[in-house]
Amino acid sequence: MRAISLGFAVATAIALFTFGQSVFAAPIGAVVKACDRTAGCNYTLNKAGDLSGCSSKVCFYCPNNSKRQCFPVQ
Repeated sequence: MRAISLGFAVATAIALFTFGQSVFAAPIGAVVKACDRTAGCNYTLNKAGDLSGCSSKVCFYCPNNSKRQCFPVQ
């Protein structure tokens, strides 16, 4: 389980630093795929269509806008 969580954290970090328009953004698809592969990672949609979720190592927020980017949160 620790290896999977670490894998999610690494995949998310790579996505956040590689794919986004800014250093701290990642495409929503990359973040969701990384979360789906990670045991204990969950995400939800709110009424406005924003996506947010957490694993044991990292949390993220993806606003429902045309940029389709996710951002790390604490």
